[in-house]
Amino acid sequence: MKNIRKRNDGRWEYKKSINGKRYYLYAKTQKALLSKIKSFKPTSAKINTNVIALDYINNWYNMYKKNLASNERYSSAIHKYFNIPLFKKEIQKLTYIDLEEFLNKIDKPRTKAYCYYIIKGIFETAYKQKIVKEDLSKLITKPKNQSKKGNSFNLKEQKLILDNLDKSNMKYEILFYLLTGCRRNEVENIKLKDIDFVNNKIYIPGTKTESSKRYVPISEEFKQILKQNFNTMFKKFTIPHYSKVFAKYLKLLKINNHKLHDLRHTFSTNLYYLGVSDKERQYYLGHTSIIITNDIYTHLDPTITKNNILNLYKDLYPKF
Repeated sequence: MKNIRKRNDGRWEYKKSINGKRYYLYAKTQKALLSKIKSFKPTSAKINTNVIALDYINNWYNMYKKNLASNERYSSAIHKYFNIPLFKKEIQKLTYIDLEEFLNKIDKPRTKAYCYYIIKGIFETAYKQKIVKEDLSKLITKPKNQSKKGNSFNLKEQKLILDNLDKSNMKYEILFYLLTGCRRNEVENIKLKDIDFVNNKIYIPGTKTESSKRYVPISEEFKQILKQNFNTMFKKFTIPHYSKVFAKYLKLLKINNHKLHDLRHTFSTNLYYLGVSDKERQYYLGHTSIIITNDIYTHLDPTITKNNILNLYKDLYPKF
């Protein structure tokens, strides 16, 4: 039967959601649980439709988004944009025009997209729970995806970054991203035990697909840096925090049109010029397809050669 499972403690569990409320039943055996399910009658309490929109948004976030890697962006958007009089009235009193005008006032494309998905999420859920009579998210205009495509740093930019690391406020974090190709949020789950100091490699517990779980080789020199500094790295980890710190660093260096995620593009591009095979680069980046590795994350750059990279990074890259 659907929604039945045997727990690690040996008990059998049944769960079911009715009108947004989740019910659980437990029994020592599967037969006893099936008997409980047959006699189970959920409470028929009247659904409260007088729900303040902001309260509902916060409850929706705690239930569906709080444990995701992108939770900081949702939390930030709710705090900065939804804490206004419009969302302090009952959710069923909001109109399509209210929501359309609210989104149109947001200039930043990525922020507008997160606000749109918050509205979409709360109205889809509220409609299923019969708190609102209509899912207004189907009527509002979905923002166009205007996110800037990633690019690798050229050799001159990489030299500026490496030569001025002490001014960055995230010296070892930048090196980590550059030399492992980690996604921005993957570092949150990496522990000291994931670094194999004997075989000079690091395990990256990926956050997307099964193929994102991988081992990346590290050099002897970088291994020593990690031994001395890993316990103090990424202590203030949130994607927005490090993105902002890195953006300030790039502004200081007068490097334009780049972002933190471009360090991952640079890792892929450098490995290409170091002669690492396609299949290996795909694995080290944790991609499901070589097309993603080659067409999106690897950039042809006339300023980069294998000797240039080796001269710049010295012994920071391992011998591939």
